[in-house]
Amino acid sequence: MFKDLETGATTVEPKITLTVSKRSFNRYLVALSLLVLGFLGFVTFSSIVQPKLRENNIRRNLRAKLRIGIADTKPVEEREKEIGAKFDIVVKYQNVKTVNYRWMVKPYLDKGKKVVMVLEFMSYSYRNLEDVARGSYDKYLHKFIDDMKKDGNREISIRPLHEFNGDWYSWGTYRGGENNTGSFKRAFRHVAQLFKKRGANVKIQLDYNCENPREDKKSFKDWFPGEDVVDMILCNGYNRKGMSQWHKSWESFNELFSGGYARMSQLPGYKPLGVGETSTTGSGDKSQWYRDAINDVVNKFTRVQELDFFLINKGDGDWDLNSWDQKRAFGDYINKYSWARYDRREDEVIPEDENSSNDDFGE
Repeated sequence: MFKDLETGATTVEPKITLTVSKRSFNRYLVALSLLVLGFLGFVTFSSIVQPKLRENNIRRNLRAKLRIGIADTKPVEEREKEIGAKFDIVVKYQNVKTVNYRWMVKPYLDKGKKVVMVLEFMSYSYRNLEDVARGSYDKYLHKFIDDMKKDGNREISIRPLHEFNGDWYSWGTYRGGENNTGSFKRAFRHVAQLFKKRGANVKIQLDYNCENPREDKKSFKDWFPGEDVVDMILCNGYNRKGMSQWHKSWESFNELFSGGYARMSQLPGYKPLGVGETSTTGSGDKSQWYRDAINDVVNKFTRVQELDFFLINKGDGDWDLNSWDQKRAFGDYINKYSWARYDRREDEVIPEDENSSNDDFGE
C-alpha cells in the first residue's frame, strides 16, 4: 500500500503471481541435469581420452627411424621380388680368418644396401677370448680394413663376438675358464679400438643373446665394454617351438624380446637398440608371428632402430619364409610401416593403423 503525501490518498499495491505447473518444473530439472551431465562428460573425455590420443600420436612421431635387415643366402633382387618389398640391410656372417670384403661387402654396398658384417672368431680351442684380446686375429682384421679403404672406406657395421653371453661359441663366456666377462670386455675393446685406430668407417654393434643360458639372471651391465666402443646394442631371440623336447611352447616375438629390451634399455649411454637375429619355426601360425613382430617393434619397442631377420633354413630350424602366405605377410607388414623407415619432418602426419591405439608402449 502506497500513500500520496499531497492528497493523502492511498493506493493498494497490485500482486503479481507466477504459477508454474509441477510437470513443467520437473521437465526443467531433467533438462538441467542432462546439461550438467553432458558438460561433465565432455570435461572427462577431454581430460582423459584426448591427452592419451595426443600422447600416442607424439610417441609415434618420436619413434626412432627403423631399418629392416635380412640374413639370407638368396640374391637381394630375388628376395625383394618374392616378398614384394624393399629392405635396407644385408647381414653376412663370416669366419674372421677367411672374411673377404670384395665378395661379402662390396657387392651389396654397390646395390645401395647397408651391410652388417658379423665377424666370427672361430677357433679349434674350446675357449679363445684371451687369444682375441692378445691380438691373435689382428692380421685378418688389418687385411679387411685395408680392403675397405681401397674401396673408399664406405660405412658398414661390424658385429664382433656376437651372442657372447652364451656357451655355444668358442668366445662364449659361459664356457668357463679364461672365458668370462672380464676377458670378453678386453677382447671386444681390442677389436673395436683396432678399427678405430685404423680410421675404419664402421659402426660397432654389441650383440647379446636376449636371455642368458641356464636361467642365469646376470645383468647385461656385467658384459658392457664401455660407451666409447659401442655404437648400437642388440640382442637375438628365436621362437624354437618343436625343435626339441625343451622347446614345446610357442613364443611370440614380444615374449622373446621384452626382457632383453628392458635390460638393454638400462645400459649406459642411451645407445640405439636393435634386434640382431630373430625368426620362428613353422610349428604354428608363422605368418601372424611375423606380422606381430614387425608391429611390436614399430609401435612398442620404439628405441629399436634395426630389425634383422634370419631367413636361412638350417639343421636347427626352418627359419626361412617357406610359403607364399608367409612371404606375403612379411612383405605386406614391411610396406605397411614404411613411414617408420625414412626421415620425417616434425610436422608430418603419421598414418593411423588399427594396432597402435591400444599399445601401452611399455618396456
